[in-house]
Amino acid sequence: MREIDCRGLPCPQPVINTKNALEDLDVGEVIAVLVDNEAAVGNVRRFAESQGHSVEVEELEGYWRLLVTKKGASQPVGTITCAYPEGVRPVVVIDREVMGQGDEKLGRILMRAFLKTLKEASVKPEKLIFYNKGVFLTLEDSELLPDLKSLEQSGITILVCGTCLDFYQVKDKLGVGQVSNMYDIMESMLRAGLVVKP
Repeated sequence: MREIDCRGLPCPQPVINTKNALEDLDVGEVIAVLVDNEAAVGNVRRFAESQGHSVEVEELEGYWRLLVTKKGASQPVGTITCAYPEGVRPVVVIDREVMGQGDEKLGRILMRAFLKTLKEASVKPEKLIFYNKGVFLTLEDSELLPDLKSLEQSGITILVCGTCLDFYQVKDKLGVGQVSNMYDIMESMLRAGLVVKP
C-alpha cells in the first residue's frame, strides 16, 4: 500500500496529491493519505468519494490516515476548492502594520483595505491574532480601530500578544481585543482550519 504524507501542506495540496496518486493506482488498490487537520480530512474525503472511491478514516495521535480504495476510473475534475468542516474557520495572523513587502505607504493602504474587506468576506475568520508590530493596529490611536471594533462586534475574536504590548510599552493604550499569551496564540493557530497571513 502506497502512503503519501500531506501533513503540514496547505489546501488544496492534499487533494491534489491524492488525485495524482489515484491516477497511478489500479482498481482495487489502496492508498494511505496522512493529514494533520480536520479541514484536510474533509476535503480529501469529499474529493475521493466524489470520484466514486471508498474512504476509511483513522484518527491517530496528532494526525489522521485516510485509506482510499480506488473503485474505478476517476471522473474529470473541475476546480478543486478548500472547504472547512462546520465549526472550523480560518485564523488571520498580523505581525506588522503593513501588508506585503515594498513601499510602506502602499503596505498601509493594502492592510487597511484587507481589514475593511474582511467584513464583507463570505468566509469570516474565527480569530484575528496580532503580534510583534501588528499590535500597533489595535491601539487607541490606530486609524483601523473602528474597523477592528466592528469585526469584533461581528463575533470575531481578537487576540493581542501581551508580551509584545509590554515590549513596546503600550499595554495601557490597547483599544480593541483581549490581551493574550503565546500558549493561546499557538493553540489557536494549531487548531485552525487555515492560518492566513496578509
